[in-house]
Amino acid sequence: MHQFVAQVATPMRDVQLWENCAMTDADQLARGILSELQRGFAAHDLAAVMRLLDDEVVVFGAAGQGLDAEHSRDYVSSMLAQDGVVRWDWDRVVPVLAEPTVVVFAVVGTVGFDDAQGQALGERSAFRLTCVAVLRDGRWRLRHFHGSVPQS
Repeated sequence: MHQFVAQVATPMRDVQLWENCAMTDADQLARGILSELQRGFAAHDLAAVMRLLDDEVVVFGAAGQGLDAEHSRDYVSSMLAQDGVVRWDWDRVVPVLAEPTVVVFAVVGTVGFDDAQGQALGERSAFRLTCVAVLRDGRWRLRHFHGSVPQS
């Protein structure tokens, strides 16, 4: 059985996460990546978020898309510049593919914005997401992030 060893960047330092996660723990790996992404957004830390994204990342979101790293950085910057903090709640994470250097997962949950004290700013919306994470240079990075708010 293959083992996952992942390192995820945080604003302060690199932290080793998911040590020796078996391939069957792709759910744990995906949730760890999503947690780091949430921390970067909560801190409004563009550098931390970008460290989680692969150099060849493609980001599609409810408000736009980035077909390359430059456009993806612009999209992330615009998300971080909004009032409040984007807050995702991941209800279900479904690993679709788990290989030694690639993990694909789908997620459903909700999204909304919180103020600096963590209080909701308005209603939360249903949210769905697909991601491809790749292991590069000893760290898991998102190569593809496609999030959307389904139509009612």
